[in-house]
Amino acid sequence: MLENVNQTFFSMINAPASASDSMVMLAKLAAEGLLYVVAILMVLGWVRGANPLRRTLFNAGLAASIGLVLNQIIRSFWVHPRPFAAGFGQQFLAHTPDASFPSDHGTILFAIALALLLSKSRFGAAALVVALATAWARVYLGVHWPLDMVGSFAVALIAAPLASTFFPGLVASLFSLLLKAYLWALNRLHLPASLFPR
Repeated sequence: MLENVNQTFFSMINAPASASDSMVMLAKLAAEGLLYVVAILMVLGWVRGANPLRRTLFNAGLAASIGLVLNQIIRSFWVHPRPFAAGFGQQFLAHTPDASFPSDHGTILFAIALALLLSKSRFGAAALVVALATAWARVYLGVHWPLDMVGSFAVALIAAPLASTFFPGLVASLFSLLLKAYLWALNRLHLPASLFPR
């Protein structure tokens, strides 16, 4: 029953064989490029931001990392083939035929978005839109099922609170160690404070 619903929604979202080149290109940018944009913005936020923003970004990065670990655990128990590996739909993005559930791209971006929202960051809503756009694009291009993205969101719902609200003492200690190492490296390399605020 669930698989039938999964296939039905996939058929509704997956690009037809006649999809325009411009639409496919736009979807490819969303499917692969947005993750890098988010990563670059997080690095810039860490470098240029104050410690409260750094702590928020640390939580978001930790949430994404926890999510990826949970994904590997899930895949060790259940391997679900990608649509193209199952001979289903149209594929417009090259991908290895490994397990599709949950999506790593989706998990990373959903976990970051939810961690930002839990931290009451003004960037949280924008990050959630980015995550949804990436999720749509990867189904549209035929490398993921809709259920893969639902699974990613569910994993992120677990990972983000773990990073943001559970084990606060441990998370605070990890952040403090990372921050000290970062500041030590800045001073050791004599990087200017005007470009790399302390």
